[in-house]
Amino acid sequence: MNNMLFNSVGMSFKCNYYPKLYKLVVCFVFITGFNSCIQAQESLYPELSYPFLEKIIFTAKQNYPRVKTYDRRINIANLNVQKAKLSWLDFISFSAFYSPSTSITLTNATLTGIQTGVFLNFGLVASRPNAIKQSKEELAIAKLSADEYLITIETDVKTRYFRYMQAITTLKVRNQISIDVNAVYKQIKYKFERGEASFVDYSTALTQNAKQREDIIAAEGAVLLAKNSLEELLGKKLEEIK
Repeated sequence: MNNMLFNSVGMSFKCNYYPKLYKLVVCFVFITGFNSCIQAQESLYPELSYPFLEKIIFTAKQNYPRVKTYDRRINIANLNVQKAKLSWLDFISFSAFYSPSTSITLTNATLTGIQTGVFLNFGLVASRPNAIKQSKEELAIAKLSADEYLITIETDVKTRYFRYMQAITTLKVRNQISIDVNAVYKQIKYKFERGEASFVDYSTALTQNAKQREDIIAAEGAVLLAKNSLEELLGKKLEEIK
């Protein structure tokens, strides 16, 4: 009688104990994962490589098409300055007239041989200094615009690099959490098949394991998108930059 009572109590304790046990294990895994996430966020800084960041900034400045566009604008502005300086000679014009035989002009003067003349346009002379000054100002504006964009592209490269590294770190965290969750899932599945865990515990573990797989896929996609966004500015693959 006592043995039957003891066995009955033992079975009741076993049925009630395992669901609570595995719920505690699942909670422990997620708390551990959360702490790992916090630690991974704190460890983002050691993952960064500032020498490599300087290399990719330099690469972007060399390869990005818009940077080259600003360089071409500077070249055009330089040519306009040179053109404005050479235009000092525009106010002087030279003409020549050749008459092989005697001819009568409107003033009844007789012209023979080669006749030459030099003409001065004083209106052009007065406007040349302003034209040269304007071309120099346009050159200065072109250089300032180029400098401004170099600052912009440097900021863009840094932002996209940091996002890329953040995505990589997040993926590492997801992988670690997935390992922990998968281990608990396998244990609960084993216990469930032996009748030592409830269906609720098994279903919860299965759902959490599937969710972690989805989170990893999302994290992998975020890494690829961040990498592609960064390489857009570089004009080449990250693997090609040494």
